[in-house]
Amino acid sequence: MGTLTKKLSLLYIILHKSETQMDKNRMGNDKIIAFDFNAERPDIHRLLMPMPEFHRRYGLWIINASTAGRSPVDGFHACRPRKFEFYSISHLIDGAGRCWIDGRGECEMKPGQLVAVSPGTLNRYGGDCGRPYVEDSIRFTGPVADMLYHSGVLRDGVCEFGTARKLLPIAELIQDPSNDAQINANITLQKLLVDLYFERRRSSGAPPVEELLEAIKSRPKHWWTVEEMAEFCNLSPDQFRRNFRQHTGMLPKSYVEEFKLRQAAELLVSTALPVSEVAGRLGYRDPYHFSRRFKNFSGISPERYRREFPNFAAPR
Repeated sequence: MGTLTKKLSLLYIILHKSETQMDKNRMGNDKIIAFDFNAERPDIHRLLMPMPEFHRRYGLWIINASTAGRSPVDGFHACRPRKFEFYSISHLIDGAGRCWIDGRGECEMKPGQLVAVSPGTLNRYGGDCGRPYVEDSIRFTGPVADMLYHSGVLRDGVCEFGTARKLLPIAELIQDPSNDAQINANITLQKLLVDLYFERRRSSGAPPVEELLEAIKSRPKHWWTVEEMAEFCNLSPDQFRRNFRQHTGMLPKSYVEEFKLRQAAELLVSTALPVSEVAGRLGYRDPYHFSRRFKNFSGISPERYRREFPNFAAPR
């Protein structure tokens, strides 16, 4: 399968810097994150250090991690509303918990669940039901994290994560200061978040829409109408449009044509087929109409696209 590339605008969060001189010989959590408690406003967990240069260039910094951290019995009830200046994910590995996130409400937590909190989001979580909250957790920041958040891959809330302690390898990797280990940790975290996103999609997705997408891919020449797609999913056209957009982020007809044009781009660089035949294989009866639609999609004509991205082993 070809990879789907999306152009996303990145919003960089300006990090607060400490006004005091940092102790250069210590890198403990107390020198990285500070807790700002005030009875008249939410507690703020502040990020004191600027992003190290290597991580700034990469765009992601795993600030620190804790393993088997233990909060007090029934600690949720003593936890005040708070905000973080960084992203935080916490995997409940033992005990029992309760979580409240602004805009998402309050819920019980059980071992195997994970809570994710973005910068600036009011939250409370901790032990409950006479038990402590025992967690593996990671805190991170940077434009890559912002991209994952704004594209919906990473979102606030509680989700199923399983009992395997998947954050441990990342916690171990960040103890090694070498660039290779830090890159490995970043990639492992990104893969974990993406896998979690798709697992959420599978567990809460709409099976008829998934089946429809497979049908669309299996018939690249066919032009699907909204009515035909709605009937396939056994939904009214209006219900179908809402469900389809929620599932894919696109309108149905836009998805169908963009799929065709992406297939065309692959055929142009991987085969020597004439442009007219590429158009015909994807249901375009008029090659000139196809060329116009392709240029609207890619910014250049099919002929130029082929020249710009030559494939030296292009079979017919």
